[in-house]
Amino acid sequence: MKNKLLIILIGTYLLAFLINFMPALKHPDINMGIFNITATILFMFFLLMYSKKGSKFLKIFSVFGVISGVVVFVITTFKSVMIGNGILDVIVSIQYPFYLIFTTPLFGGNLLFNFDYGSYSLLLSLFYAIVFGITSYFNKKVTISA
Repeated sequence: MKNKLLIILIGTYLLAFLINFMPALKHPDINMGIFNITATILFMFFLLMYSKKGSKFLKIFSVFGVISGVVVFVITTFKSVMIGNGILDVIVSIQYPFYLIFTTPLFGGNLLFNFDYGSYSLLLSLFYAIVFGITSYFNKKVTISA
C-alpha cells in the first residue's frame, strides 16, 4: 500500500477527533484524561511523520490550520464586544467550523496548558506553522531531486 501513512494519519485524526470532541466542547466543565492526551500526541506524531512526504494537500491543510487558530483567537478575544449585533454574531459563528476541524483533534494537549479555547487555538496555529514549514522544506527537497 503506497498511501499507508496517509490512511494511518486519517485514522488517528478521526480517533483524536472522537476522543476529544466532548472535552473540546465542554472545556473546562469536563475533565480530560490520559486517553485525550494520548490520542492528541498520536495524531501529532503521524502528522509530523506525514509532513516529511512534502504533500501539497498537507501544506494547504496546515495553512488553514494556522489561519483557523488566529481566526478563533481573534474572534474569542472580541466576542464579548460583538454579542448583540446581528452581523457580528454571524462573524462569531464563523469560528466554529475552524475550531471543530483544526482544534478539536488536538485538544487533548490542553490538559497540560489549561488555556481557554481561543488561546489554545492560537498555540495550535504555531504547531500548524511548524507542520507547514516541515512540509515546505521536504516539498522543495523532493522538487529539487526530481
